[in-house]
Formats: sequence, C-alpha cells, structure tokens
Amino acid sequence: MENSFIHITDALILCIFLFIAMLLMFQLGRMLAKSWKQEESESKGISILLTAIFGLSAFILAFTFGMSASRYSNVRDLIIEEANNIGTASLRSNLYSDSVNDAFRSDFKKYIDARLSYYEHITDKDLINKAKLEAEKVRVDLWQRAAQQSKLPNMLIPSNNMIPALNSMFDIAATIEMTLYARVPDLVIYMLFILGLVTSFIGGYASKDIRKKDWIIIVAFALFSSMVTYITLDLGRPMRGIIKGNIGVQAIMDVSKSLGYLVN
Repeated sequence: MENSFIHITDALILCIFLFIAMLLMFQLGRMLAKSWKQEESESKGISILLTAIFGLSAFILAFTFGMSASRYSNVRDLIIEEANNIGTASLRSNLYSDSVNDAFRSDFKKYIDARLSYYEHITDKDLINKAKLEAEKVRVDLWQRAAQQSKLPNMLIPSNNMIPALNSMFDIAATIEMTLYARVPDLVIYMLFILGLVTSFIGGYASKDIRKKDWIIIVAFALFSSMVTYITLDLGRPMRGIIKGNIGVQAIMDVSKSLGYLVN
C-alpha cells in the first residue's frame, strides 16, 4: 500500500502549516472585507454563515477524532492480544521433549525479536520489510516443526495444543498489519484542514474592524484548533509521533522476559 503525502508527513509539520495558514486566511478575509466595503446586512448574513461553518468544522473534527481514537485503541489491544498469543504458544512448547522444546524456544525468541523490530521501525519501509521477512522465515520453521511432530506417535495432545496456538499467533500478526494500513482516509483529513481555513477566512471577513488586542483571541483560536488537529492526527498514527501504542509493545517485551528470552 502506497503512503500518501498526508501519511508520510509529520503531524507536527502539518499542524504548524495549518496554524500559519489560518492566520493568513483571517488576514486575507479582513483585507477583502475592507476593499469590498461590505454592508451591515451583508455582515449579519456572513455571521450566520460563520456559525454554520463552525458547527460543521466541529462535527468533522469530532468525527475524525473518534476514528483516530478508535484506531489507536484497536492497534494497542491487538498488540496486547498478540503478546498473549505468543506467550501461550511458547508455553505449550513445554509439552514436547527437551530437544524439541529447545528448538521451539529458539525460534520463538527469533520471532519476538522480528516482531519488536517491526514495531520499532514502523516508519522505515526497508527495515519493516526486513523484519517481516525474518518473521516469515521463523513462521515457516515453527509450522514445519509442529507439523512434523504431529505425525509422530503419542504426539496428539501436544499437537492439538500447539497448532491452534501457532495459528492464533500468526493470524493476529496479519490482522495488526492490515489494521495499520487501514488509517483515517486522507479525504477526511483534507476536509478538516479546508474547513479550518474557510472558517478563518470567513471570520476575518466578518471581523474587519478589530483592535490589536483582539489578535490574542484570534491567535489563540488558531493555536488551539491546530493543537486539537495535531492530537487527532497523532492518535491516528499509534506507532508514530507522541501518542504511541507502547503499552502493546511493552506487553510483548514483558512476555519475552517472563519466558526467559533475551530481547535484542
């Protein structure tokens, strides 16, 4: 899946641009209002329109924030579930003989290292692909070993426990990858930015006669709007930025330590 301009650009940069652009659009609206010499009745109509635009902006912002918060929560919970699945599968390797158990544990350590590398380098396409390739190799080894053991006599109980655990561990990894791809649509984010700029422009057009101290309120409005937008964008990127889903990754590390693995 190709990364778009919105996705690859840091949220802080986008919101700094939004803050500056909102101030410029407000000033542009003031300049046009002065040059066009709007009448009093026109000003009242613009004020009504500004109220409607404010309401629409608030709706889009709340909608986008809800999507981002839901995505953050889903990714965090899925990674915690993955940690539990890895722990379950690793513990079930104790059902096998010592030599087979040691081979399983070695592969589980490699798998955990690959998964942690995947999360740590989520913004680096090359390192992500490398981590995915390493995890895929370990998946093949784990599955082949479990399949071979299932064909041996007296291995029915261990196999019936290990194979479903491995399936769950592999499936949740694929689910996480698809969830990370299913980000907030760029069109929604573009609409959020456009509404912010339109609101500033109309606000400036309806407020041509303002005092210097009124700029404090104007700047505060642009600043807080940009800050809320930043938090919304950052929530929608749970493995990047300030608000990260570290709880899930920490869960995998805790499982690794509890099983006696050394994480690279």
